[in-house]
Amino acid sequence: MYCAREHHRWDNLRPGFRPVRPGALLLAALALSVLLMSASVAAGQQSQDWRIQVRNAACAAGPVVLLGEIADARGNMPAELWKTLAAKPLWAAPEKAGHQTALSRERLLAMLRHYLGDEAGSFVLPQQLVVQRGGRALDGAALSRLGVEFLTAQGASLNGDLEVTDLRAPDYVFLPHPGDRLNVAMSEPVRPGRNNLLYEVVSGEGKTTRRFAGSALVHLWRAVACATRPINRLELLTPDMVTFKRKNIAYQQKAWDGSGGPWRVARSVGTDQVITLDSIEPVPVIARGGTVNLVYSGNNIRLSVKAVALADAGIGQSVQVRNVQSNRKITGTVLDSETVVVR
Repeated sequence: MYCAREHHRWDNLRPGFRPVRPGALLLAALALSVLLMSASVAAGQQSQDWRIQVRNAACAAGPVVLLGEIADARGNMPAELWKTLAAKPLWAAPEKAGHQTALSRERLLAMLRHYLGDEAGSFVLPQQLVVQRGGRALDGAALSRLGVEFLTAQGASLNGDLEVTDLRAPDYVFLPHPGDRLNVAMSEPVRPGRNNLLYEVVSGEGKTTRRFAGSALVHLWRAVACATRPINRLELLTPDMVTFKRKNIAYQQKAWDGSGGPWRVARSVGTDQVITLDSIEPVPVIARGGTVNLVYSGNNIRLSVKAVALADAGIGQSVQVRNVQSNRKITGTVLDSETVVVR
């Protein structure tokens, strides 16, 4: 179990540590309490509150952790007050650069109360705080912002209104040196739906030292075609059957945008249902049961006879027909709406 008294005694054994007299510590705590109370009154007069929120990852520049290195002021805290509070020294930082110390929420609260008094009980605390000596820390909120900005920029060319949600990223990332940077990359273009991200720690020399996986859900809102009434299979699709409604393409990735045609319905569509690309098909040039000219084309001969199409087909597609004279079934290629060629 954590004991503030034992921790204070352990700190006194550190080289170069200057113990603080209990009386001076009490006076400092009282002064901080008065300062916090007066600021609370001022904030209340502004009809807004303020709070101190501790990060889940932070870096200490010197041998002692400062409040401003692990926490941020939220709300309407006066700038001068936060400047004073941010400079408050707390516990000893890890001894060597790059070394880290992890504090659970319970231990963190106990240590903040030890150094700052009971007012620390009103702080917003994470489940765990990790402190590194030197370098730079990026918390989950910063990683989310980077991911959203990257996806928004990459998806700017998509047709529609883009929105990024449910971004999943590491809780925090430590950069070994202040000059290091964090890049975001993708192995494929942005698309509606779940997208995978790659966070890369890049050194000042441009070398990638670490990689972290992430992902986000990309919503793309745009108008898509919906049925104004029930449309049966093989009906020709006409303008009076279609209306356009704003839908999320992340959940309607095969939605038809109304372009191309002429089309007919390959699968029945209900009223207000989205018309998808797999529910329509091009209107065939030749319809099953239709009469066509079956043309035999050779080097020195060209014959034409009447035939009946045994299936639907478009230009350039193969189709089986039945010769009306011989009753034989022959496969040819559709040349136009009236001609099937056999070579």
